[in-house]
Amino acid sequence: MSESLSSATQPAEEVTTARATEHRAGRIGLDLLDRWAGPLLLVAMIVAFTIASPGVFLTSSNLLAVVNNQTITAVVALGLLFPLAAGVFDISIGGVLTLSVITSAWTFQQTAGSMPVPLAILITLAVGATAGLVNALLVVRLSIDPFIVTLGSGSIFLGVSQLVANGQVVSRDIPTAFTDLGRGELLGIPNPIVLVVVLALIVFYVLEMTPLGRMFYATGFGREQSRLAGVPTNRILVLAFVISGFCASLAGLVYTSRIGTGQPDVGAQYLLPSYAAAFLGSTMIKPGRFNVPGLLVGLAILAIGINGLQLQGIPFWVISTFQGGALILAVVLTKLRKLSVRADG
Repeated sequence: MSESLSSATQPAEEVTTARATEHRAGRIGLDLLDRWAGPLLLVAMIVAFTIASPGVFLTSSNLLAVVNNQTITAVVALGLLFPLAAGVFDISIGGVLTLSVITSAWTFQQTAGSMPVPLAILITLAVGATAGLVNALLVVRLSIDPFIVTLGSGSIFLGVSQLVANGQVVSRDIPTAFTDLGRGELLGIPNPIVLVVVLALIVFYVLEMTPLGRMFYATGFGREQSRLAGVPTNRILVLAFVISGFCASLAGLVYTSRIGTGQPDVGAQYLLPSYAAAFLGSTMIKPGRFNVPGLLVGLAILAIGINGLQLQGIPFWVISTFQGGALILAVVLTKLRKLSVRADG
């Protein structure tokens, strides 16, 4: 009797095991697609635009211009990874960038170009870091929602910039030694691109290979649980906002040194693409977490997409639509992935 029962249940067990194996294989395939869909999309876009614009799109001059034009956004977005990894938003980055642009240009103008370039750079970076510290103290000490704090402070920073510049472009007495930093090259590579590569490597190392980086992610995944586990979450939040402000001011220096003038309203144009690249990047390479490789691929998708469409003669309004659509798509994909993980669990 027992032998007959054993022989009857054996096929059922084999079927169950086979189905479980198939499910695991399918899950692995979906995970691989989830990780590498972004890079594959980027390759497909490059191929498509190369065919659509032969001899124009896939040229060294065009691709170098595309990369160089995204360096300011890349610097802002790399700094933005820290508050996002810690689970908070920093909407003030546009205002901080503008304030830094005006600070650097106004400093040179007030000293008739006599201020040493390194000192002007340090002052500007200090302004950005201080702006981030102000945001952090309001969030940590007064427990105000980060979105509200940075939305308001960003507007204040913009207002201060316009006050200092008197609503006009600051363009006098910016020394050549400063503009050479933004327009110069290192081994044939534009300096801003070199800066982005170095900064990306530093951010990648900190977030992925150090205990500090793990604290950022832990704070983002569960602030209270992390605090109870011994993570200094308040200090992590302070550091996140300071780094974000520092990088926004660094982006402002890149802008001023490249353009050679201080624009009192320039920062807003970098807010949307920075967030779009960061959120798009969180859906690939390491899905579910903000990461440097994903961010760079996301930024490349946005840049290549816009450049390729521009070569096709699209209207100017399509650029903002493309960036906004990419941000919404990234958020939707993140939500769907969370629902999928819960369903599998």
